[in-house]
Amino acid sequence: MMKQSSQRNTLNTIFSPFIKALRAIDTALIGLRKENGASYTSRKEKITVFVVSYVFAMTLWMVVNLNGSYNIELELPLEVGTVPEGMALVDAIPETIVAEISGEGWKLISLKNNPPAIPVDISLGEVDVFSQLRQRFAPEQDVSVLNVQPIRLFLNLEPMMRKKVPLVWEPTLDYAERYDRVGEGYLEPDSIWVSGAVSKLENLEAWIINYSIKLDNIRENITLQLPIISSDPALSFDQNLVSYHEMVAEYTEGEFTLLIKLENAPGNQRFNFSPSTVTVQYRVPIEQYSEAERTKPFEAYVDYENIRNNTTGIVTPEIRRVNENLATEIKSFRPSVVSFFNLIDQ
Repeated sequence: MMKQSSQRNTLNTIFSPFIKALRAIDTALIGLRKENGASYTSRKEKITVFVVSYVFAMTLWMVVNLNGSYNIELELPLEVGTVPEGMALVDAIPETIVAEISGEGWKLISLKNNPPAIPVDISLGEVDVFSQLRQRFAPEQDVSVLNVQPIRLFLNLEPMMRKKVPLVWEPTLDYAERYDRVGEGYLEPDSIWVSGAVSKLENLEAWIINYSIKLDNIRENITLQLPIISSDPALSFDQNLVSYHEMVAEYTEGEFTLLIKLENAPGNQRFNFSPSTVTVQYRVPIEQYSEAERTKPFEAYVDYENIRNNTTGIVTPEIRRVNENLATEIKSFRPSVVSFFNLIDQ
């Protein structure tokens, strides 16, 4: 009975100012109505009384309930110490841990709004997160740690390695009709420095950019910014963005006839081909078409090694580009095979 009486006295002490304020408001409203000769409560008075009552009720609820004890889960950031010089973590440390905390409501609200960082000493090799967390909250009154995930962290250190590797990206692009890229697209820069544990980098030969983008109906030159993203946070890079460039042009088609030549034959060996020419169908950017027709940027040939021990009497000619300044591409040539015969001097 004495305990209940003490609690009642405490609540009376806490809320007596609010009760007095409500009584004062009510008295003022009654006096105001009498002065104005009103015998009823106006809409404005009702709203005022409702707002004051609501605020009072919420304050009462918070004081009564937040003085109780609760359990909540908090996501707490880890404050990682400095990695020893010349060393690197094999596996990255998680950025946060999840802890179950018990304490008074007021205290837990403060922790929820401003979660403290938990220090981690990398040089230890193994960290007891639960003990570390309890030490961190030891100065806090009315707060205790019930559980934490993960309970332990295993820190594996290796010598650090820094390696320069080429970049690789395979774009999937869709060009407008008769349009295509001119030559090959290129990355700028075409390589990147990667830093991390030796075991992660010693067999790394190239860095594949894992980035997808869909572009349709392309008619103009392309410049894209590609992010360097890694699924392994223990690796770091000297830059986070690279550029991809590609020239795009409208193409047209052309056709010309080439005489087949024999290459690398001994001086005493002569051959004829039937037919002696091939017709090449090619495509080229429109602005280069005139020069391609004038210079014929391909030649047809047969290497002597392909017919020296050939008993079938037929061979496939080869076509090669002789003008690298033109962005020409072979579509087809005909015939695909020709006959050959040896000329014998009489």
